[in-house]
Amino acid sequence: MNRLAALICVSVPALLAVGLSACSSTSSSAVPSTASFTPLPILVAGSRYTYSGTFSEVVTQASPSPQQPNSKGTYKTSDVESVSAAPSSAPAPFDVHRDIRYAVTTVPTSGIQLQQRVIDSFESSTVTKTSQTIAQPKVVTTVTGIDQTANRIDGNGPYAYRDLSTTTYAQAHILFVFPLVMGTTNEPIARTATMVERSANKAGIVYSSHDLTTQYADDGSYVETGSIGPGETTVVNALGNGKANLVNKGTSDLRLTIGLPIGDPSGKFQIPVTRITQGVSQSFLAADWYPGGGAPPSPLATTVQTVKGPSALPANCGVTVPTANVQEIDSLSTALDVVAGKYATSLTQAFLSNGTAVCRIMSSKTLLYALDTGLPVRTTVDLFREGMTSKSTQ
Repeated sequence: MNRLAALICVSVPALLAVGLSACSSTSSSAVPSTASFTPLPILVAGSRYTYSGTFSEVVTQASPSPQQPNSKGTYKTSDVESVSAAPSSAPAPFDVHRDIRYAVTTVPTSGIQLQQRVIDSFESSTVTKTSQTIAQPKVVTTVTGIDQTANRIDGNGPYAYRDLSTTTYAQAHILFVFPLVMGTTNEPIARTATMVERSANKAGIVYSSHDLTTQYADDGSYVETGSIGPGETTVVNALGNGKANLVNKGTSDLRLTIGLPIGDPSGKFQIPVTRITQGVSQSFLAADWYPGGGAPPSPLATTVQTVKGPSALPANCGVTVPTANVQEIDSLSTALDVVAGKYATSLTQAFLSNGTAVCRIMSSKTLLYALDTGLPVRTTVDLFREGMTSKSTQ
């Protein structure tokens, strides 16, 4: 399957994993403090937390048609989180395992009808006399569901969908630093991501398959290599300044080059795109679809964490366990992918009670554009909300 036509229909693991950080406070007194920091009971093997919530995904096409209809999927969710000692070969001492189940209430007409998401977040806790740091060097996510796009287009369904994704951070991702200090932090995002995805029916007919490795830098640039279907390979090089090139080889050879926006005297910008398909070259000047117009943002991707401090719990989270010392930490991410024609924003709001998340609200919006014209193709809006309903600790 052509990489540019691949449907991006499920949220990235970041939508369900909260990245949180803050700087610990220090004393300005000339006399060293003798007070010691008491660590919070986080990452205790045998702990178990249960959440219930909802998830929705709304896809709005710029030009709806029977081939590309609008779609809406809604679900009730259950999430069981458990903490255990990780295997000795793991990159951190603890495995925070989440098993999220989706009970569909409105069946989507396109994309993936979600059934289950399993997350294994490998984490560590480092305690000093003044602080406690929770770090995450690696996270593994498995998503399963029904590919409703394949069912509609190819028939002979149902097409079972499975996506196994692994993210390994260049430096361990800091989730928490206690005590929390109000303020904003720009987070490093350099990482290696692998993704093995497949959609096939019981007869073994494959609608889509991908096996990709992507190396991301802190500025959002990346290099991606791997297979995008039987006998098809891809190499993508997306530079930090917004230039990019793609080379697909196999049953349908494709070379794509994307330049920087070109302005004219009137102040209008266009994006030069060259496409070579089976040796035939075409050049386009696409409308500038980048956020803010003109040149692409620098950096191309960001994650900003904000510790907002003491907060009331949102009533619509449905938290039923006792809570105390509730604090809110927000995480705002943006990412421009000039090769995929995609601009995505996401916001995670986490409400912690004595260091443990009791409420999570996660929203995202993804805008997709046609590379040759720069015109909108579709908008995808996700909303996930869950609250803790029970807990047990050792």
